[in-house]
Amino acid sequence: MDRSALLVSLVLAALAAGCSSSRDAAVEEVTTDFRSAVSSEDAEAACRLLAEPVRYELELSSGSTCEVELLDVRLPAAGDIQEVAVSGTAAQVRYQDDVIFLGEFGDGWRVTAAGCLSRADGPYDCQVGG
Repeated sequence: MDRSALLVSLVLAALAAGCSSSRDAAVEEVTTDFRSAVSSEDAEAACRLLAEPVRYELELSSGSTCEVELLDVRLPAAGDIQEVAVSGTAAQVRYQDDVIFLGEFGDGWRVTAAGCLSRADGPYDCQVGG
């Protein structure tokens, strides 16, 4: 590989790494804001961070507003973030006792499932969305 091709490869790799870390940071910020809103019982702020289909599902299943239903769910205290994984327009944030899933939409990252625990025999069991 000649020197200019090597330089182009290194620049592209650095750009890709920068994009990845900024996407991870954006996902982490939304998740942190969501958890903070839930823990301070600011259901209005938390509901704004949910993906629209998740808000709709909460309201439809309960016959109430997203805000009322989200406070009734009692999501687990999540603690510190253990891992952030972003793949395309989907992301997963792992905490010690919780997993939150996100999707990237036209208006940014939104929570698509929260209060999720893995099950040995199947998919995650989520209290919200999923």
